[in-house]
Amino acid sequence: MDLGITAALTATVILVLLGVEILVCLGIGTILLTVVTGQFTVENLGLTTFSALDNFPLLAMPLYILTGDLISEGGISRLMVAFARAVVGWIRGGLALTAMLAAEGFAAISGSNSATVAAIGRIMVPEMRKDGYPLDFAAGTIACCGTVGIVTPPSIVFVLYGVTAGVSVGDLFLGGILPGLVMIICMSVAAFALSIHYGYGGSVPFSVRTLLKAAWDAKLAFIATAIILGGIYGGIFTPTEAAAVAVAYCLLAGIAGTGQLHVRQLPRVMEQSASITGLIAPIIALAIVFSEVLAVLGLPQAGVKWLLSFSADPVVTMGMILVILFIAGCVMDAIPNTLILTPLLAPVAAGLGYHPVHFGVIMVVSLAIGFATPPFGLNLFVASSVTGVPYLRIALRAVPYVAALVVGLLVITAVPFLSLVFIPVR
Repeated sequence: MDLGITAALTATVILVLLGVEILVCLGIGTILLTVVTGQFTVENLGLTTFSALDNFPLLAMPLYILTGDLISEGGISRLMVAFARAVVGWIRGGLALTAMLAAEGFAAISGSNSATVAAIGRIMVPEMRKDGYPLDFAAGTIACCGTVGIVTPPSIVFVLYGVTAGVSVGDLFLGGILPGLVMIICMSVAAFALSIHYGYGGSVPFSVRTLLKAAWDAKLAFIATAIILGGIYGGIFTPTEAAAVAVAYCLLAGIAGTGQLHVRQLPRVMEQSASITGLIAPIIALAIVFSEVLAVLGLPQAGVKWLLSFSADPVVTMGMILVILFIAGCVMDAIPNTLILTPLLAPVAAGLGYHPVHFGVIMVVSLAIGFATPPFGLNLFVASSVTGVPYLRIALRAVPYVAALVVGLLVITAVPFLSLVFIPVR
């Protein structure tokens, strides 16, 4: 590899490890590669950055972010929690299991991990404290259950993977259904075992009447999920159009359905969503440009040859890919990771015989685990801000859940059926 290219990539990696904002790292890395290679002009970066965002599927991202905020502000998330508690609250450690189930339901509408942690955390942590759970355990539970936010459809990261890899976003949404459930089951087993071992939490008597009432009260959430997923897979609208429908429905449900969302709140909610989009969109633009520069330089192909040179055994090679994804998820957000690593790793996986949807699910699940692991661990930071528990204490409490998620990842990797069972044969 050319010395200048090596120096540019090394400088970028060092900046990432030093904790410099990822937007700055990608920007400097792109400029350095452009200057040292002479393949592009610096003036061309502005046009390329703009065109990177001029992509119809990416319209889903700000809309799903807004959907998550509307669900939270409109009280729909509380109805989902009440239903989840009626379903599993009678089991030992029922509130921890309730958080898991509620996170799955919230993710099925919002498609965001941080929104899931924030919304479920604000509701569940006070209830778990009343039921005798240590605050740091409750915070660790909430941080980890939010990992399903980018796996359960609709998922913002699946949208980005689909755009980058040229894979149907609808197929990726279908592929994430069962793997998301596998993650919830693995974490629920861990939560149940921990609650039994330490004597955390109690349980509430099971009542069919309470369950039916909670299910009826949560009908707005069920309808939202049915509209979004049913509309996509019924061919009524695309995943991007579904995001707009989700915003419209959740807005009406919050105002006219629950009555907890008022018109005067909308400017604040939209500003909150816009601020998150404003943070993510520039990262996406520069990450796409960075990956395009790498592609022109032939680095993805070189990476493929390098990985395959270690072993001809597909299991060993996939194991190396999983380690790479896990480490990447620990140090960087899933969005730039997806945009940067997809062009590098997807060809390797295809060469090993992995279906592009199956590998997309493997990749997103691997990166999702990184949300609950230091030093990046976005979910850990969100849980810390919601609960006031120090970041590292939450990280320690998250260790059993992370181990459970790794087991789930191995199952998802080894069993393609979980990712491909709903994919239509074309």
